[in-house]
Amino acid sequence: MNIVYPAICHFEDGGYWCEFPDLDGCFSQGDTELEIVENAKEALEGYAVSVLEKGGPLPKASRITDIKTSGNDFATYIECDISSTGKSVRKNVTLPEWLCKRAEKASVNFSQTLQEALVKKLGFFSIG
Repeated sequence: MNIVYPAICHFEDGGYWCEFPDLDGCFSQGDTELEIVENAKEALEGYAVSVLEKGGPLPKASRITDIKTSGNDFATYIECDISSTGKSVRKNVTLPEWLCKRAEKASVNFSQTLQEALVKKLGFFSIG
């Protein structure tokens, strides 16, 4: 389950810090452009999992073209996969035998498919 949000990266005092305009209180820092993007990914992942585990909704992501920057600042999309983060629980499901056989033959990942369907059904966010 990929989520994508725009971030604004700022260059100050020889290093970088970034903020997510749509995610109140979600920030990160790094020494290089590559490091700030990697750290921003971790910050986004932690923020999203925390909000979802508390039962809250994730806000809709802004369009990057609507983000204003100045000086040495730059806007970029940050993407992370939250499907393997947080606590996992096992669920038993019941399927028609014919459907199960076809899915197995097609090498369907049942856990991933159920996660994607639940996210879509509950309207959390679009899956990238």
